[in-house]
Amino acid sequence: MAKNTFWGVVTGIAATPVAIAAGVARGAYDAASGNGSFAEGAERTAGGMIKGAQHFGEEHGDLMTKGIITGAAAALGGKIINWPRRIFR
Repeated sequence: MAKNTFWGVVTGIAATPVAIAAGVARGAYDAASGNGSFAEGAERTAGGMIKGAQHFGEEHGDLMTKGIITGAAAALGGKIINWPRRIFR
């Protein structure tokens, strides 16, 4: 499979809020316990999570595209099938 950079960026952006929250928690823990600085702990945790999400998106981008197209086609098909029922009630 080819790498899909679009989905890599999208999943990286989607994972950013969770990664930042986890990074803040880890950085605060490291700073409070003396295991390192806040910035080091936050950067390692948030950066790793975002890179992992980007890698996942790049590897599974084709599957995500197919899922979105299939879902949209199913929704449109349902609207088309139910259209006469709403008109002729």
